[in-house]
Amino acid sequence: MEGMKKTSSRGSKFSKWMVYAPIALEVISLARRRQQAKRGKYTKLRKRDRALDFLLGQAERRLGGKQKTRRRWF
Repeated sequence: MEGMKKTSSRGSKFSKWMVYAPIALEVISLARRRQQAKRGKYTKLRKRDRALDFLLGQAERRLGGKQKTRRRWF
């Protein structure tokens, strides 16, 4: 019986994280876009900034926030 209680509380913690994850992701993305707007368009990013942008992009795609865009010729 005790094992079932631990599993159910673990499941509820996970579901709470999944509720708050899109909100936290949106806040982090907005802050990141604000930083990018301050920086020049052709400024070279640091390795840490590139890694953070990659992780944010992957998280947005996985949670259904941002769709992958195609590059077009025109």
